[in-house]
Amino acid sequence: MSPMTTRLRSGRSKTWQVTVVSLGALVAGVVVGSALRGHEGPLLSFLTGVGTLWVSALRMIALPLAVFNTTCAMISQRSANAAGRIGGAIAIYVVLLLLGAAIVLTILPPVMHSTPVDQAAIAKLSQSKAAESHKLTTQSAPALSIGDLLVGLVPKNVLQAAVNEDFLRLLVFAVLFGLALRRASPERGGTVIRFIEGVTETLMILVRWIIWCAPAAMFCLAATFASSSGAKIVGILGRFVVYECGLMLIFIALLYPLTMVAGGISLRRFASAALGPQMVAVSTRSSIAALPSLVAAGEALLADHPEPARVVLPLSVSIFKVNRTTSGLCRLLVMLYFWGVPSDPSKIAVFLASIMLLSFSDLGLPGGTNFRTVPAYLAAGVPIEAIVLLEVFEPFSDICKTLLNVTGDLSIAAIVTRWSGRPAPVEHAMAMAAGESQLT
Repeated sequence: MSPMTTRLRSGRSKTWQVTVVSLGALVAGVVVGSALRGHEGPLLSFLTGVGTLWVSALRMIALPLAVFNTTCAMISQRSANAAGRIGGAIAIYVVLLLLGAAIVLTILPPVMHSTPVDQAAIAKLSQSKAAESHKLTTQSAPALSIGDLLVGLVPKNVLQAAVNEDFLRLLVFAVLFGLALRRASPERGGTVIRFIEGVTETLMILVRWIIWCAPAAMFCLAATFASSSGAKIVGILGRFVVYECGLMLIFIALLYPLTMVAGGISLRRFASAALGPQMVAVSTRSSIAALPSLVAAGEALLADHPEPARVVLPLSVSIFKVNRTTSGLCRLLVMLYFWGVPSDPSKIAVFLASIMLLSFSDLGLPGGTNFRTVPAYLAAGVPIEAIVLLEVFEPFSDICKTLLNVTGDLSIAAIVTRWSGRPAPVEHAMAMAAGESQLT
């Protein structure tokens, strides 16, 4: 066995050990957090601080990792088809959005109509949220047009975009910069290329350090969340959480055989690679925070042809929200049914098109009402107080949303990698041999 293969297997073994320990720490954190529910003290404050520190480290590394990794992928000698891979990723993403909508429309209506709703309780809850609904109405922003979205793709000020953590615009800059750098002269452009490749390699080392700290962070984050949010799933609207999370879990389960068939990846390999990013997604509720773990999973899962994943994954966490049609359409149908509003197929179709368009411009950040989607709900006939009420349960659905997003991102990367063409076995062996000779 070659030294290179030994190092690769050793690294994967350590990653798997960290993943298993992190999973146990996540369960232990939920148990401890449930026991601490309602108790404020130094222990809970310490756990919150440690968890927040780890998330901050992820956020610290996510933006430079996305920019330098994308640029490095664009200047790679094997990345001449990067634009085609991005287009293919977008096409697969749209297919997944439509698949999510089909799952909701097939499963939810018969399940929802099989159980009655206490309209008197809904009316009482609506009255108690009148002030919040008025505030939400005044804060909701108008829906963006296609022209606005296109104009907003290019950053007017790169430094300002970095300060605002505007991943989408920064990735557009990284793609254009990488393409331009490929045309620069070898004498001058080569220095910049070596600098970018060196920074990217250094960032991946930081990623491994952060992932090694995952077990302690998982315990702290799970304990903090369980202590503050464990009692919210109560009352009649808890049914909405079950509907929404159940549908997204069904979609996640379908991604495994879909990736096996379309991506040529075995169920076991895909499940093993996805587990690390999934745990980060559960603990942080942020797709962007899961980017370092996603990149590491992509490198391990697609080691023989990692270039497409290096292009697709930073793009995916920034603009791809696979959950959007599943969660958005589920929320719309539940609100229409709970509040007794007649459903109009044409309005539902317009709503679906609107949220698909808006899904390209939302960052993968946890929590908070997405005010730009409010007009789409209102146009479909949903009362404003219904939107406010369901926002109470957003922390729970956020977990499944992010879980679906990161699993979908890894699935898209695997499918794009297969259809963009893997190197022949002889070429791969020659590349491995060249890598070993450089290291020895």
